[in-house]
Amino acid sequence: MTRHRRNHLLGSVVVSVSCLLSCDSTPITAVQSPGTTPSSTLPVATGGTQASTTTAGTVPTGTGGSSVAVTPGSGGTSAKGGTTSTGGTTAKGGTTASGGTSAKGGTTASGGTSAKGGTTAAGGTTSTGGTTTKATTTTNSGITVTPVTNGTSGKTTRYWDCCKPSCGWSANASQGGKSAAKSCGKDGTSQVGADVQSSCNNGGAFQCYWGAPWSVSDTVSYGFAATGGGNSFCGKCFQLDFTGTGATSSSSALKGKSLIVQAINIGGDVVNNQFDLLIPGGGVGINNSCTSGPSEWGSVDIGAQSGGMLATCNGQMSCVQTKCQSAFKDKPLLLAGCDWFTTWFNAADNPNVTYKEVPCPSAITAKSGM
Repeated sequence: MTRHRRNHLLGSVVVSVSCLLSCDSTPITAVQSPGTTPSSTLPVATGGTQASTTTAGTVPTGTGGSSVAVTPGSGGTSAKGGTTSTGGTTAKGGTTASGGTSAKGGTTASGGTSAKGGTTAAGGTTSTGGTTTKATTTTNSGITVTPVTNGTSGKTTRYWDCCKPSCGWSANASQGGKSAAKSCGKDGTSQVGADVQSSCNNGGAFQCYWGAPWSVSDTVSYGFAATGGGNSFCGKCFQLDFTGTGATSSSSALKGKSLIVQAINIGGDVVNNQFDLLIPGGGVGINNSCTSGPSEWGSVDIGAQSGGMLATCNGQMSCVQTKCQSAFKDKPLLLAGCDWFTTWFNAADNPNVTYKEVPCPSAITAKSGM
């Protein structure tokens, strides 16, 4: 089963941990604990709630400098790749920014200065014939990635609560050295301003439909996730290599596959080394503006609060596929993401991964705006 929690609101008061990914108004700065030096472990959200109080999380540092820039498979063109991973630890003494209470939108800790956290990952050297070493490459079968070495063990969960993500607030995203993630209106596609209140706090900003995952080859997909490391993780990307293990045997089909995700949200009820994947029909968790509150979709069957369609269907693939078609028949981006879950992802229930931080592919940043 999947638990969900995200945080997207801000406030002028110290935010309660129970208000996690939906209640924000304007970026609030939560009082931060003394910053710690980034480490290679990453807390990730389990379910749908998001802590309002930002704590200095540990930042996994990308090792190996593998680039995610797509490089032509022929012609010997050099891969340009590494982007600098920023956002490290937040200085002690952060004061809170103005705003309301925060849950899904995340609390803003804006008092400290952000340290430059990462190093630039080189794009790799190009051998004759155009294959790239330590970089994302394109072959006849699509994009491939270099397997993670010396990575960190982690696990995944899933959610989609329709709330504005924490990194959608400018003050939050700046803690990771990024611009705010795009937020959308009720239609899921028209962009709204970074200061528009989250739908999970009765505002007009929702999660954009671009957040649905998609495959770029038989073995590689891109997507987005909530993490538990605080807003300093905003905009960072991680390569998740599936181990073939998880909550059920369905995870075995993922062995040898990789998912590259960008952190656009934070979670409070999260453990270290966990990624809460943004998947349509994955369950709303505690925060829900999909079918309640501003109700982006109305009375649509999106499955159990925790675990979504897969939980309601007791793991039956055909049942999930039917629910995907019924819930998202008039929302092609969400339908594609829901179908991705039953095909490329094999409807795996909370699969385990080995991960590391990597430069973000341009295809991901073009969607999120981070």
